Amino acid sequence: MPSASQYDAIAEQYRRSKSSPLRAYIEAYTFLNLIGDVRGKRVLDLACGEGFYSRRLKALGAASVTGVDISVEMIRLAEQQERNDPQGIDFVCADVCELDDLGEFDVIVAAYLLHYAPSCTDLVRMCRNIKRHMSVTGRFVTLNENPDQAAGQYGGYEQYGFNKTIDKPATDGAQITYFMVAGRELFKFHAHYYARQTYEQVLTDVGFGRVAWHPLMLDPAGIEAHGVDYWQEYLDNPPVIGLECRV
Repeated sequence: MPSASQYDAIAEQYRRSKSSPLRAYIEAYTFLNLIGDVRGKRVLDLACGEGFYSRRLKALGAASVTGVDISVEMIRLAEQQERNDPQGIDFVCADVCELDDLGEFDVIVAAYLLHYAPSCTDLVRMCRNIKRHMSVTGRFVTLNENPDQAAGQYGGYEQYGFNKTIDKPATDGAQITYFMVAGRELFKFHAHYYARQTYEQVLTDVGFGRVAWHPLMLDPAGIEAHGVDYWQEYLDNPPVIGLECRV
């Protein structure tokens, strides 16, 4: 996992970035559609940040939601919002690579997690802990770095309020750097590249029987709000992708 200090330092800026059109009309729309109906289900939200999706999923009818994040500051923001507007969500500050037993869940979700593993060893530990918390009929749904994006295609996202670079060569573990804008503040954070084959091999090795990649989806409301052309550059070169795993 990334060092906790990486997100401790940018917790508030990262929370504000969730209000961007891109995150509302593509990220959230894609993620929630892939997750599907959570009514009556036990949900584990990994890399939950300040609890943005934890609260959305609870409002959509999840029987219980537990949010986990490595950052003390992110969990502090999540718990602060839970105190201000109690939803019955439990938040835990922990590294997914070293996750204690939290019980069994019907749906495990993560809006960006696996690509934070700094090494293949950490990626295996992370995936093993995800699988360990899943019910026999459970699903793991995540948004992830797009492993098919060539190194020469990184960049060109300025109009959407961010950009990204990758250390070359783009081999497993190579560092990806994101530069993002929240209001008038510029902040950055790091992720890591892994090939599609690496992800699929690790997930299969820890016990997932079915691994499926899903393209991003655009909310029709986003077209109404900004027009078709606004989104085209992003959708033609998607920096992230959906991933669904089943036992």
